[in-house]
Amino acid sequence: MKDYQLQIQRIKDKLIEAKASDKDFKVFGAEAHQYRLNPPIELRVVEAFEQTHHVTIPLAYKLFVTQIGNGGSSYNNSGAGPFYGLYRFGEHFSVSYNDYADEQIQAPTKAYPGMPIEEWKKEVDYMDEAGDDDAAFEQREAALWGGIFILGTQGCTFHHALILNGPHTGRICNIDDGDRQMPQFSFEEDFLDWYERWLDDVIDGNLSDRNSGSFGYQMGGKEESLLSLFEDAHDITIKQEALRGLLFKKRLTAESLSKLQQDFANQPEVLKELLVELFLTNDYTMAVSYLETLFKTSINRAVKLIHWYAKDRKKDWLLRVKESLNASLDEETFRFACYILQDDPERDFEVLKPFVHHENPDIRSQVFYTFSFLEDKSNYEAEFLIGLNEPSKSEIIIVLQSLGDFKTKAILKKLQELVYKFPYTVQDPDEDGMVYFSSDTDDLVYITSNLERALEKYGLDHETVKTADLECFEITEQ
Repeated sequence: MKDYQLQIQRIKDKLIEAKASDKDFKVFGAEAHQYRLNPPIELRVVEAFEQTHHVTIPLAYKLFVTQIGNGGSSYNNSGAGPFYGLYRFGEHFSVSYNDYADEQIQAPTKAYPGMPIEEWKKEVDYMDEAGDDDAAFEQREAALWGGIFILGTQGCTFHHALILNGPHTGRICNIDDGDRQMPQFSFEEDFLDWYERWLDDVIDGNLSDRNSGSFGYQMGGKEESLLSLFEDAHDITIKQEALRGLLFKKRLTAESLSKLQQDFANQPEVLKELLVELFLTNDYTMAVSYLETLFKTSINRAVKLIHWYAKDRKKDWLLRVKESLNASLDEETFRFACYILQDDPERDFEVLKPFVHHENPDIRSQVFYTFSFLEDKSNYEAEFLIGLNEPSKSEIIIVLQSLGDFKTKAILKKLQELVYKFPYTVQDPDEDGMVYFSSDTDDLVYITSNLERALEKYGLDHETVKTADLECFEITEQ
Protein backbone atom coordinates (compact mmCIF):
# COMPACT_ATOMS: atom_id res chain seq x y z
CA MET A 1 0.00 0.00 0.00
CA LYS A 2 1.23 3.49 -0.83
CA ASP A 3 2.81 5.40 2.06
CA TYR A 4 1.08 8.75 1.69
CA GLN A 5 2.63 10.24 4.81
CA LEU A 6 6.13 9.57 3.51
CA GLN A 7 5.22 11.21 0.20
CA ILE A 8 3.65 14.20 1.94
CA GLN A 9 6.87 14.82 3.87
CA ARG A 10 8.90 14.49 0.64
CA ILE A 11 6.69 17.08 -1.03
CA LYS A 12 7.12 19.51 1.87
CA ASP A 13 10.89 19.10 1.65
CA LYS A 14 10.90 19.44 -2.14
CA LEU A 15 8.88 22.65 -2.00
CA ILE A 16 11.76 24.21 -0.07
CA GLU A 17 14.31 22.69 -2.45
CA ALA A 18 12.37 23.87 -5.53
CA LYS A 19 12.36 27.45 -4.31
CA ALA A 20 16.10 27.26 -3.68
CA SER A 21 16.69 25.77 -7.15
CA ASP A 22 14.63 28.47 -8.84
CA LYS A 23 15.65 31.40 -6.67
CA ASP A 24 15.18 33.86 -9.57
CA PHE A 25 11.70 32.46 -10.32
CA LYS A 26 12.46 31.57 -13.94
CA VAL A 27 9.94 28.70 -14.05
CA PHE A 28 6.65 29.68 -15.66
CA GLY A 29 4.29 31.15 -13.02
CA ALA A 30 6.85 31.02 -10.21
CA GLU A 31 7.31 34.78 -10.04
CA ALA A 32 3.68 35.03 -8.97
CA HIS A 33 3.27 32.14 -6.53
CA GLN A 34 6.96 32.04 -5.39
CA TYR A 35 6.52 28.44 -4.23
CA ARG A 36 4.28 29.51 -1.37
CA LEU A 37 1.09 27.88 -0.16
CA ASN A 38 -1.49 29.01 2.35
CA PRO A 39 -1.86 26.79 5.43
CA PRO A 40 -3.86 23.59 4.92
CA ILE A 41 -7.58 23.49 5.67
CA GLU A 42 -9.41 21.22 8.10
CA LEU A 43 -10.82 17.93 6.85
CA ARG A 44 -14.32 19.04 7.81
CA VAL A 45 -14.17 21.77 5.11
CA VAL A 46 -13.58 19.16 2.41
CA GLU A 47 -16.27 16.90 3.83
CA ALA A 48 -18.76 19.77 3.88
CA PHE A 49 -18.01 20.46 0.21
CA GLU A 50 -18.56 16.79 -0.62
CA GLN A 51 -21.89 16.74 1.14
CA THR A 52 -23.07 20.02 -0.40
CA HIS A 53 -22.09 19.13 -3.95
CA HIS A 54 -22.68 15.36 -3.74
CA VAL A 55 -19.22 14.37 -4.95
CA THR A 56 -16.24 12.53 -3.49
CA ILE A 57 -12.86 14.25 -3.57
CA PRO A 58 -10.06 11.77 -4.45
CA LEU A 59 -7.85 10.91 -1.47
CA ALA A 60 -4.51 12.20 -2.79
CA TYR A 61 -5.85 15.70 -3.43
CA LYS A 62 -7.77 15.66 -0.17
CA LEU A 63 -4.53 14.89 1.69
CA PHE A 64 -2.76 17.71 -0.11
CA VAL A 65 -5.18 20.47 0.88
CA THR A 66 -5.57 19.19 4.45
CA GLN A 67 -1.91 18.41 5.19
CA ILE A 68 0.30 20.44 2.82
CA GLY A 69 -1.37 23.66 1.72
CA ASN A 70 -4.39 25.30 0.14
CA GLY A 71 -4.01 27.98 -2.51
CA GLY A 72 -2.08 31.18 -2.01
CA SER A 73 -1.96 34.86 -2.93
CA SER A 74 -1.15 34.57 -6.64
CA TYR A 75 -3.59 34.71 -9.57
CA ASN A 76 -7.16 33.98 -8.38
CA ASN A 77 -5.75 33.03 -4.96
CA SER A 78 -3.46 30.39 -6.48
CA GLY A 79 -0.58 28.82 -4.59
CA ALA A 80 2.54 26.92 -5.62
CA GLY A 81 1.88 24.56 -8.51
CA PRO A 82 2.28 24.04 -12.26
CA PHE A 83 1.66 26.98 -14.60
CA TYR A 84 -0.21 29.70 -12.62
CA GLY A 85 -0.54 27.41 -9.61
CA LEU A 86 -3.37 25.75 -7.69
CA TYR A 87 -6.61 27.43 -6.71
CA ARG A 88 -7.84 27.36 -3.14
CA PHE A 89 -10.01 24.32 -2.55
CA GLY A 90 -13.57 24.82 -3.76
CA GLU A 91 -12.85 28.01 -5.74
CA HIS A 92 -13.15 28.17 -9.55
CA PHE A 93 -13.64 24.39 -9.64
CA SER A 94 -16.24 24.19 -12.40
CA VAL A 95 -16.27 24.73 -16.15
CA SER A 96 -19.99 25.42 -16.02
CA TYR A 97 -21.63 28.29 -14.20
CA ASN A 98 -24.53 28.95 -11.87
CA ASP A 99 -27.01 26.09 -11.55
CA TYR A 100 -25.00 23.86 -13.88
CA ALA A 101 -21.79 23.84 -11.81
CA ASP A 102 -22.92 20.98 -9.60
CA GLU A 103 -24.45 19.14 -12.53
CA GLN A 104 -21.11 19.35 -14.32
CA ILE A 105 -18.88 17.93 -11.58
CA GLN A 106 -21.45 15.25 -10.71
CA ALA A 107 -21.96 14.02 -14.29
CA PRO A 108 -20.16 10.87 -15.49
CA THR A 109 -16.76 11.63 -17.00
CA LYS A 110 -16.74 11.27 -20.77
CA ALA A 111 -13.02 11.81 -21.39
CA TYR A 112 -10.52 8.99 -20.97
CA PRO A 113 -6.86 8.34 -21.88
CA GLY A 114 -6.48 7.29 -25.50
CA MET A 115 -9.95 8.51 -26.47
CA PRO A 116 -10.23 8.69 -30.28
CA ILE A 117 -10.43 12.26 -31.50
CA GLU A 118 -13.50 11.40 -33.58
CA GLU A 119 -15.38 10.29 -30.47
CA TRP A 120 -14.57 13.51 -28.62
CA LYS A 121 -15.53 15.60 -31.66
CA LYS A 122 -18.96 13.94 -31.75
CA GLU A 123 -19.52 14.99 -28.14
CA VAL A 124 -18.49 18.57 -28.92
CA ASP A 125 -20.69 18.66 -32.03
CA TYR A 126 -23.65 17.44 -29.98
CA MET A 127 -23.14 20.36 -27.59
CA ASP A 128 -22.93 22.86 -30.45
CA GLU A 129 -26.12 21.50 -32.00
CA ALA A 130 -28.03 23.11 -29.13
CA GLY A 131 -27.67 26.35 -31.06
CA ASP A 132 -29.41 29.33 -29.46
CA ASP A 133 -31.18 27.21 -26.85
CA ASP A 134 -29.15 28.40 -23.84
CA ALA A 135 -30.57 25.87 -21.39
CA ALA A 136 -29.89 22.93 -23.69
CA PHE A 137 -26.41 24.25 -24.47
CA GLU A 138 -25.47 24.60 -20.80
CA GLN A 139 -26.81 21.15 -19.97
CA ARG A 140 -24.81 19.59 -22.79
CA GLU A 141 -21.72 21.58 -21.82
CA ALA A 142 -22.04 20.29 -18.25
CA ALA A 143 -22.26 16.74 -19.60
CA LEU A 144 -19.26 17.25 -21.91
CA TRP A 145 -17.03 18.22 -18.97
CA GLY A 146 -18.65 15.75 -16.61
CA GLY A 147 -16.71 14.77 -13.50
CA ILE A 148 -13.95 17.33 -14.15
CA PHE A 149 -12.86 19.45 -11.17
CA ILE A 150 -10.62 22.37 -12.15
CA LEU A 151 -7.47 22.82 -10.04
CA GLY A 152 -5.80 25.79 -11.70
CA THR A 153 -5.23 27.68 -14.93
CA GLN A 154 -2.50 27.32 -17.54
CA GLY A 155 -3.47 30.59 -19.18
CA CYS A 156 -6.34 31.59 -21.48
CA THR A 157 -8.87 28.74 -21.54
CA PHE A 158 -6.46 25.95 -20.57
CA HIS A 159 -6.66 24.31 -17.13
CA HIS A 160 -5.32 21.39 -15.13
CA ALA A 161 -8.14 19.40 -13.61
CA LEU A 162 -8.96 16.38 -11.45
CA ILE A 163 -11.18 13.46 -12.48
CA LEU A 164 -13.86 12.85 -9.84
CA ASN A 165 -15.51 9.65 -11.08
CA GLY A 166 -15.20 6.65 -13.34
CA PRO A 167 -12.27 4.28 -13.93
CA HIS A 168 -9.76 7.15 -14.00
CA THR A 169 -10.81 8.82 -10.77
CA GLY A 170 -7.98 10.80 -9.21
CA ARG A 171 -6.06 11.29 -12.47
CA ILE A 172 -5.04 14.74 -13.70
CA CYS A 173 -6.11 15.90 -17.15
CA ASN A 174 -5.42 19.07 -19.11
CA ILE A 175 -8.45 20.72 -20.70
CA ASP A 176 -9.29 23.61 -22.98
CA ASP A 177 -12.82 24.84 -22.40
CA GLY A 178 -12.48 27.53 -25.09
CA ASP A 179 -11.84 25.63 -28.31
CA ARG A 180 -12.89 22.43 -26.50
CA GLN A 181 -9.88 20.45 -27.63
CA MET A 182 -9.77 16.85 -26.47
CA PRO A 183 -8.55 16.55 -22.84
CA GLN A 184 -5.02 15.22 -22.46
CA PHE A 185 -4.31 13.08 -19.43
CA SER A 186 -1.13 13.32 -17.42
CA PHE A 187 0.63 10.02 -16.88
CA GLU A 188 0.69 10.02 -13.07
CA GLU A 189 -1.82 7.91 -11.18
CA ASP A 190 -2.90 10.53 -8.65
CA PHE A 191 -2.59 14.17 -7.66
CA LEU A 192 0.36 13.74 -5.28
CA ASP A 193 2.42 11.88 -7.89
CA TRP A 194 1.65 14.64 -10.40
CA TYR A 195 2.54 17.41 -7.97
CA GLU A 196 5.76 15.73 -6.83
CA ARG A 197 6.76 15.19 -10.45
CA TRP A 198 6.33 18.96 -11.01
CA LEU A 199 8.64 19.67 -8.08
CA ASP A 200 11.19 17.17 -9.41
CA ASP A 201 11.16 18.90 -12.80
CA VAL A 202 11.68 22.29 -11.17
CA ILE A 203 14.59 20.97 -9.08
CA ASP A 204 16.20 19.16 -12.03
CA GLY A 205 15.95 22.25 -14.23
CA ASN A 206 13.64 20.58 -16.74
CA LEU A 207 11.19 23.46 -16.76
CA SER A 208 13.43 25.67 -18.87
CA ASP A 209 12.14 28.17 -21.40
CA ARG A 210 11.85 25.36 -23.95
CA ASN A 211 9.55 23.32 -21.71
CA SER A 212 7.94 25.99 -19.55
CA GLY A 213 4.52 25.74 -21.13
CA SER A 214 4.13 22.01 -21.49
CA PHE A 215 4.41 20.36 -18.06
CA GLY A 216 2.05 17.44 -17.57
CA TYR A 217 1.64 16.68 -21.26
CA GLN A 218 4.43 14.11 -21.41
CA MET A 219 5.67 11.09 -19.50
CA GLY A 220 7.74 11.72 -16.38
CA GLY A 221 10.44 9.59 -14.79
CA LYS A 222 14.19 9.31 -14.58
CA GLU A 223 16.25 9.42 -17.77
CA GLU A 224 17.41 5.82 -17.32
CA SER A 225 13.86 4.54 -16.85
CA LEU A 226 12.53 6.33 -19.92
CA LEU A 227 15.43 5.09 -22.01
CA SER A 228 14.82 1.51 -20.89
CA LEU A 229 11.13 1.85 -21.66
CA PHE A 230 11.93 3.07 -25.17
CA GLU A 231 14.33 0.19 -25.77
CA ASP A 232 12.12 -2.54 -24.35
CA ALA A 233 8.62 -1.50 -25.49
CA HIS A 234 7.06 -3.17 -28.51
CA ASP A 235 4.20 -0.69 -28.81
CA ILE A 236 5.25 2.26 -30.98
CA THR A 237 2.94 4.60 -29.03
CA ILE A 238 4.77 3.78 -25.79
CA LYS A 239 8.09 4.34 -27.54
CA GLN A 240 6.86 7.76 -28.69
CA GLU A 241 5.79 8.72 -25.18
CA ALA A 242 9.13 7.61 -23.76
CA LEU A 243 10.99 9.77 -26.28
CA ARG A 244 8.75 12.75 -25.53
CA GLY A 245 9.54 12.25 -21.86
CA LEU A 246 13.26 12.27 -22.66
CA LEU A 247 12.79 15.36 -24.80
CA PHE A 248 11.42 17.13 -21.72
CA LYS A 249 14.71 16.66 -19.86
CA LYS A 250 17.03 19.65 -19.65
CA ARG A 251 19.91 17.65 -21.09
CA LEU A 252 20.60 13.97 -21.72
CA THR A 253 23.86 12.23 -20.89
CA ALA A 254 26.30 11.33 -23.66
CA GLU A 255 25.68 7.68 -22.84
CA SER A 256 21.93 7.98 -23.43
CA LEU A 257 22.43 9.85 -26.69
CA SER A 258 24.86 7.20 -27.88
CA LYS A 259 22.35 4.43 -27.16
CA LEU A 260 19.61 6.31 -29.03
CA GLN A 261 21.92 6.65 -32.04
CA GLN A 262 22.73 2.96 -32.31
CA ASP A 263 19.56 1.71 -33.96
CA PHE A 264 18.41 4.98 -35.56
CA ALA A 265 18.46 3.67 -39.15
CA ASN A 266 16.02 0.84 -38.33
CA GLN A 267 13.44 3.01 -36.56
CA PRO A 268 10.13 3.95 -38.22
CA GLU A 269 9.88 7.52 -39.51
CA VAL A 270 7.69 8.78 -36.65
CA LEU A 271 10.37 7.75 -34.16
CA LYS A 272 13.19 9.10 -36.31
CA GLU A 273 11.60 12.54 -36.25
CA LEU A 274 11.47 12.51 -32.45
CA LEU A 275 15.02 11.19 -32.22
CA VAL A 276 16.34 13.98 -34.45
CA GLU A 277 14.56 16.47 -32.19
CA LEU A 278 16.27 14.89 -29.18
CA PHE A 279 19.69 15.04 -30.83
CA LEU A 280 19.15 18.65 -31.89
CA THR A 281 18.14 19.84 -28.42
CA ASN A 282 21.14 18.14 -26.85
CA ASP A 283 23.99 18.28 -29.37
CA TYR A 284 23.69 20.31 -32.58
CA THR A 285 26.79 18.74 -34.13
CA MET A 286 25.36 15.26 -33.61
CA ALA A 287 22.06 16.29 -35.17
CA VAL A 288 23.38 17.70 -38.46
CA SER A 289 23.59 14.45 -40.42
CA TYR A 290 20.19 13.35 -39.14
CA LEU A 291 18.63 16.65 -40.18
CA GLU A 292 20.02 16.14 -43.66
CA THR A 293 18.29 12.76 -43.78
CA LEU A 294 15.07 14.30 -42.46
CA PHE A 295 15.02 16.80 -45.32
CA LYS A 296 14.59 13.81 -47.66
CA THR A 297 11.72 12.24 -45.72
CA SER A 298 9.93 15.11 -43.95
CA ILE A 299 10.80 18.66 -44.98
CA ASN A 300 8.04 19.94 -42.73
CA ARG A 301 9.64 18.42 -39.65
CA ALA A 302 13.14 19.47 -40.67
CA VAL A 303 12.38 23.18 -41.09
CA LYS A 304 10.33 23.24 -37.89
CA LEU A 305 13.14 21.70 -35.84
CA ILE A 306 15.69 24.14 -37.25
CA HIS A 307 13.43 27.11 -36.52
CA TRP A 308 12.63 25.92 -32.99
CA TYR A 309 15.93 24.53 -31.80
CA ALA A 310 18.71 25.88 -34.00
CA LYS A 311 17.88 29.56 -34.19
CA ASP A 312 21.51 30.64 -34.09
CA ARG A 313 22.49 28.14 -36.82
CA LYS A 314 19.78 28.90 -39.38
CA LYS A 315 22.31 30.30 -41.85
CA ASP A 316 23.85 26.81 -42.03
CA TRP A 317 20.65 25.60 -43.68
CA LEU A 318 19.88 28.42 -46.11
CA LEU A 319 21.11 26.58 -49.20
CA ARG A 320 19.39 23.34 -48.17
CA VAL A 321 16.10 25.17 -47.63
CA LYS A 322 16.34 27.01 -50.94
CA GLU A 323 16.99 23.71 -52.74
CA SER A 324 13.94 22.18 -51.05
CA LEU A 325 11.44 24.87 -52.04
CA ASN A 326 8.93 23.69 -54.60
CA ALA A 327 5.35 24.39 -55.58
CA SER A 328 4.04 21.24 -53.90
CA LEU A 329 4.95 22.33 -50.37
CA ASP A 330 2.01 22.90 -48.05
CA GLU A 331 1.57 26.35 -46.52
CA GLU A 332 2.86 25.36 -43.07
CA THR A 333 6.10 23.91 -44.43
CA PHE A 334 6.55 26.93 -46.69
CA ARG A 335 6.01 29.30 -43.76
CA PHE A 336 8.69 27.64 -41.62
CA ALA A 337 11.07 27.56 -44.58
CA CYS A 338 10.58 31.31 -44.93
CA TYR A 339 11.31 31.79 -41.22
CA ILE A 340 14.74 30.31 -41.91
CA LEU A 341 15.28 32.39 -45.05
CA GLN A 342 14.52 35.56 -43.09
CA ASP A 343 17.79 34.98 -41.23
CA ASP A 344 19.80 35.16 -44.44
CA PRO A 345 22.39 37.92 -43.82
CA GLU A 346 22.49 38.58 -47.58
CA ARG A 347 18.70 38.84 -47.78
CA ASP A 348 18.76 36.88 -51.03
CA PHE A 349 15.12 36.00 -51.64
CA GLU A 350 15.32 35.49 -55.42
CA VAL A 351 14.21 31.90 -54.94
CA LEU A 352 10.85 33.17 -53.65
CA LYS A 353 9.98 35.25 -56.71
CA PRO A 354 8.15 32.46 -58.62
CA PHE A 355 5.89 31.88 -55.61
CA VAL A 356 4.10 35.21 -56.06
CA HIS A 357 2.15 33.28 -58.72
CA HIS A 358 1.36 30.32 -56.45
CA GLU A 359 -2.26 29.18 -56.39
CA ASN A 360 -2.34 29.20 -52.56
CA PRO A 361 -3.03 32.75 -51.25
CA ASP A 362 -1.42 31.94 -47.89
CA ILE A 363 1.83 31.07 -49.63
CA ARG A 364 1.67 34.26 -51.70
CA SER A 365 1.09 36.29 -48.54
CA GLN A 366 4.02 34.59 -46.81
CA VAL A 367 6.28 35.53 -49.72
CA PHE A 368 5.44 39.23 -49.40
CA TYR A 369 5.79 39.12 -45.63
CA THR A 370 9.30 37.70 -46.15
CA PHE A 371 10.03 40.46 -48.67
CA SER A 372 9.36 42.96 -45.87
CA PHE A 373 12.73 41.90 -44.38
CA LEU A 374 14.57 43.19 -47.46
CA GLU A 375 16.68 46.26 -46.88
CA ASP A 376 16.94 46.85 -50.62
CA LYS A 377 13.75 46.00 -52.50
CA SER A 378 14.78 47.51 -55.82
CA ASN A 379 15.09 44.11 -57.52
CA TYR A 380 11.60 43.09 -56.38
CA GLU A 381 9.49 45.86 -57.93
CA ALA A 382 7.83 43.52 -60.46
CA GLU A 383 6.77 41.16 -57.66
CA PHE A 384 5.28 43.96 -55.57
CA LEU A 385 3.30 45.18 -58.58
CA ILE A 386 1.92 41.67 -59.03
CA GLY A 387 0.93 41.59 -55.37
CA LEU A 388 -0.80 44.96 -55.54
CA ASN A 389 -2.84 43.64 -58.46
CA GLU A 390 -4.32 40.75 -56.44
CA PRO A 391 -8.14 40.65 -56.22
CA SER A 392 -8.06 39.79 -52.51
CA LYS A 393 -8.13 42.73 -50.08
CA SER A 394 -6.33 40.73 -47.41
CA GLU A 395 -3.45 39.95 -49.76
CA ILE A 396 -3.17 43.57 -50.92
CA ILE A 397 -2.99 44.63 -47.28
CA ILE A 398 -0.02 42.29 -46.70
CA VAL A 399 1.73 43.69 -49.79
CA LEU A 400 1.10 47.29 -48.70
CA GLN A 401 2.51 46.54 -45.25
CA SER A 402 5.53 44.79 -46.76
CA LEU A 403 6.48 47.76 -48.95
CA GLY A 404 7.92 49.69 -46.04
CA ASP A 405 9.83 52.69 -47.41
CA PHE A 406 10.20 51.21 -50.88
CA LYS A 407 8.98 53.79 -53.42
CA THR A 408 8.91 53.77 -57.21
CA LYS A 409 6.84 55.60 -59.82
CA ALA A 410 5.29 52.32 -61.01
CA ILE A 411 4.20 51.43 -57.48
CA LEU A 412 2.78 54.93 -56.96
CA LYS A 413 0.70 54.53 -60.12
CA LYS A 414 -0.65 51.27 -58.76
CA LEU A 415 -1.47 52.98 -55.46
CA GLN A 416 -3.39 55.61 -57.41
CA GLU A 417 -5.44 52.84 -59.07
CA LEU A 418 -6.17 51.32 -55.67
CA VAL A 419 -7.41 54.65 -54.33
CA TYR A 420 -10.11 54.68 -57.00
CA LYS A 421 -10.81 50.97 -56.51
CA PHE A 422 -11.14 51.27 -52.73
CA PRO A 423 -12.72 54.61 -51.75
CA TYR A 424 -11.34 56.05 -48.53
CA THR A 425 -13.20 54.99 -45.39
CA VAL A 426 -12.59 56.41 -41.94
CA GLN A 427 -12.43 54.29 -38.80
CA ASP A 428 -13.88 56.34 -35.94
CA PRO A 429 -11.67 56.67 -32.83
CA ASP A 430 -12.82 55.44 -29.43
CA GLU A 431 -13.44 57.66 -26.39
CA ASP A 432 -9.69 57.89 -25.82
CA GLY A 433 -9.01 59.04 -29.36
CA MET A 434 -7.45 55.71 -30.36
CA VAL A 435 -8.15 53.95 -33.65
CA TYR A 436 -7.96 50.17 -33.61
CA PHE A 437 -7.93 47.74 -36.49
CA SER A 438 -8.45 44.03 -35.99
CA SER A 439 -9.44 40.93 -37.91
CA ASP A 440 -13.04 41.96 -37.26
CA THR A 441 -12.57 45.39 -38.82
CA ASP A 442 -14.23 45.92 -42.16
CA ASP A 443 -11.79 45.03 -44.96
CA LEU A 444 -12.44 48.30 -46.76
CA VAL A 445 -11.54 50.34 -43.69
CA TYR A 446 -8.43 48.26 -43.17
CA ILE A 447 -7.20 48.47 -46.76
CA THR A 448 -7.76 52.22 -47.02
CA SER A 449 -5.87 52.81 -43.78
CA ASN A 450 -2.91 50.86 -45.16
CA LEU A 451 -3.14 52.73 -48.45
CA GLU A 452 -3.02 55.97 -46.50
CA ARG A 453 0.23 54.93 -44.80
CA ALA A 454 1.77 53.91 -48.13
CA LEU A 455 0.84 57.24 -49.73
CA GLU A 456 2.30 59.18 -46.82
CA LYS A 457 5.74 57.91 -47.89
CA TYR A 458 5.29 59.95 -51.07
CA GLY A 459 3.91 63.01 -49.28
CA LEU A 460 0.44 62.29 -50.70
CA ASP A 461 -2.94 61.21 -49.46
CA HIS A 462 -6.15 59.74 -50.93
CA GLU A 463 -7.19 63.06 -52.45
CA THR A 464 -3.91 64.59 -53.60
CA VAL A 465 -2.81 61.41 -55.38
CA LYS A 466 -5.86 61.66 -57.63
CA THR A 467 -4.77 64.98 -59.11
CA ALA A 468 -1.01 64.44 -59.03
CA ASP A 469 0.81 64.31 -62.38
CA LEU A 470 2.57 61.03 -61.73
CA GLU A 471 4.59 61.16 -64.95
CA CYS A 472 6.37 64.24 -63.65
CA PHE A 473 6.21 63.26 -59.98
CA GLU A 474 9.64 63.25 -58.36
CA ILE A 475 10.42 60.33 -56.07
CA THR A 476 12.53 61.54 -53.16
CA GLU A 477 15.33 59.49 -51.58
CA GLN A 478 14.18 56.61 -49.44
